Amino acid sequence: AKSACTGIDDIAEAITLLELNNWDLVAAINGVIPQENGILQSQAAPAAPPAAPAASSSSSSAFCPALPSRHIVERQPRMLNFRVEYRQRTVEVVIEEGSVVGEIKQILETELQVPVSKMQLKGWKSGDVSDSIVLQSLHLPKNNSLYVLTPDITPTASTSQNSISVLSEFKSRKYGECHPVFFIGTLEAASQEAFYGKARDRKLLAIYLHNDESVLGNVFCSQMMCADSIVSYLSQNFITWAWDVTKEANKARLLTMCTRHFGSVVAQTIRTYKTDQFPLLLIVMGKRTSNEVLNVIQGNTTVDELMMRLMGAMEIFTAQQQEDIKDEDEREAREMVKREQDEAYQLSLEADRKKREAQEREQAEQLRLQQIQKEADDEKEAIRLSLEHALPPEPAEEGGEPISKLRIRTPSGEFLVRRFLGSTKLQVLFDFVASKGYPWEDFKLLTTFPRRNITQLDPASSLLEAKLFPQETLFLEAKE
Repeated sequence: AKSACTGIDDIAEAITLLELNNWDLVAAINGVIPQENGILQSQAAPAAPPAAPAASSSSSSAFCPALPSRHIVERQPRMLNFRVEYRQRTVEVVIEEGSVVGEIKQILETELQVPVSKMQLKGWKSGDVSDSIVLQSLHLPKNNSLYVLTPDITPTASTSQNSISVLSEFKSRKYGECHPVFFIGTLEAASQEAFYGKARDRKLLAIYLHNDESVLGNVFCSQMMCADSIVSYLSQNFITWAWDVTKEANKARLLTMCTRHFGSVVAQTIRTYKTDQFPLLLIVMGKRTSNEVLNVIQGNTTVDELMMRLMGAMEIFTAQQQEDIKDEDEREAREMVKREQDEAYQLSLEADRKKREAQEREQAEQLRLQQIQKEADDEKEAIRLSLEHALPPEPAEEGGEPISKLRIRTPSGEFLVRRFLGSTKLQVLFDFVASKGYPWEDFKLLTTFPRRNITQLDPASSLLEAKLFPQETLFLEAKE
């Protein structure tokens, strides 16, 4: 049943995990399987003596079905894991990244019995954040470590304080001003700093494990860790993280962290070292699939041997880094080409869009002008038809009244011929010409000789009065 839940078939490894968790079966399984279903787990610091392994297979199988299947997890929103420290307690909180910071405090209030108003949540990489901040906006990794502060009580042996205590130990022992620069923060944060930046910026991770009870501590610190060459080499090529394992509770917490980040084999390896073999210096290299411990350097070494082993680790790291840089450069080159292609494509789309919009505007303008012209033509045609219908009938050639026969040459060279009564008003003549498509607003009617502008005469005058009798040849000319 345990194998079905955890995927661990090796009995020795399973027993090691149980020992690390004081034979707490639920805690051991939770340490291996991520809590993707939002369950909150809390455990006290491992201080009680190990109990007999009395957990039955029935209790184990009863716990396992509560864990979601892989298919269910894939359909759920992204979950974030928070390991929150307060005094001697550690609380595991699993929450959706769409939640706000204040919701973590609300969960902790129930578990820790600390009011939200008195609770300060520390350890954010971006500095202090407000309760209303959405977790997703902080761009957090899946696993995170935080700690709780209250107004009068500070967390005991928090991750940051543990690193600071090692640094204080160096200063209080007066090892000198030249000493390693320890990364202040969680092991996860140190791993992020060392392994997950640009390939060119990555470094090895040196984990310094200090134990006050070891007789080698003073010599190792003063002669090895404070040597100019070692300090310089570490600062240039390593992120150095420190942990004090003098207290058994701190050692247990370290083993739990190492199991999470590097696997149970590394934790078991550290467990096998005795007190008089400390301090230890673990050299860890980040890899694509999993982090790898390249070397474990014990306290009984020399400066030359320490430098040789650090340089050996650097050779392995440099070879891997060169491959990673090459892969990263090739990937960035491909992405650059793709970005350039995408930008060129977007520019082409934008140019096509603007061209299409310009064509559409031009077509719309042409349609508008055509519509205006059509309306004007329709209006002119309506007026022409109206004038044509209003004209008096053409008189016969033989009649009792005087007849005036007029020949009017158009600008195209054609002639308009029509008979009018001599008493007909000039307005009727103008309407006749307009009914043929030559409105007097746009054209003037002229006599040939002597040249006279008939359209300037009084429209109420008759043809006889205008001396357009008995016949006359006129011509149309466009007004300027």
